Amino acid sequence: MFGTMNEAAAALDSAIEEAERLRRFLNKDKSRQVRAKGERDQIKATALAWFNNHKPVANQRLSDADLSEVDTAYSEILSWSARNSTRSLYLSAAKTLVKLLVNLRSEVVAQRPKRGGTTSDSSPPFASLIADAQMQQILARRWEECVVCIKANAPLAATVMMGGLLEALLLARVNREVDKSAIIKAKAAPKDRKSGKTLQLKDWTLADYIDVAHELRWISMAARDVSVVLRDYRNYVHPYKELSHRVTLSAGDASLFWEINKSLSRQVLDSVR
Repeated sequence: MFGTMNEAAAALDSAIEEAERLRRFLNKDKSRQVRAKGERDQIKATALAWFNNHKPVANQRLSDADLSEVDTAYSEILSWSARNSTRSLYLSAAKTLVKLLVNLRSEVVAQRPKRGGTTSDSSPPFASLIADAQMQQILARRWEECVVCIKANAPLAATVMMGGLLEALLLARVNREVDKSAIIKAKAAPKDRKSGKTLQLKDWTLADYIDVAHELRWISMAARDVSVVLRDYRNYVHPYKELSHRVTLSAGDASLFWEINKSLSRQVLDSVR
């Protein structure tokens, strides 16, 4: 029971920090409307992180009714991010969210005294996904390097590592299938423009793997939407892309993406169990 309460409180703490960070991020630009893709992606990632990562944990101690106001606020933010919306609208919503989340955290903590404990960043076992012991070790090292980059305050390096790790896990999931006909015939599978045939796996992008994984129900819709944001931010490894989009990744961004990546990785692993 203590662990459940701790986990719920920690999830709400993370959501509060992300809402505060979003508010600071939006305050950097004084334009009336939020139009930049980088800003809208950050807004979307924050909202989806609530539904995909934090809410399921908070639900262990709080009912859907308790979380309804927060759900509504995040749903509105997601809706606004699909079009050009005013900055003041987002800032007001972020302020409201912080207040609601703080109240919920207080309610959870009041149920029983809080003890120490955090979610482990330890690498999961990859044996269910891939039989090759050497590849298992490589994946485990990549996982650990993601953690090292985050702790070293290297958010761009961490995000690039996460994208590579996710792509490797999805490729391993594809290769695990002896009969790949469902993969080849998937609507989301990338096709050659001239022949119409599915491209060889070596020519697939991370976006292709993500879309096919969702179509084959290896990952949920929410996970697919969140992973698209991670995919886009991974592309900031190219300096001119970062310059043109006027986006600078922070340590907080990398921590958020790491939670997303861990959730995605678990879904991929669970899909073969």
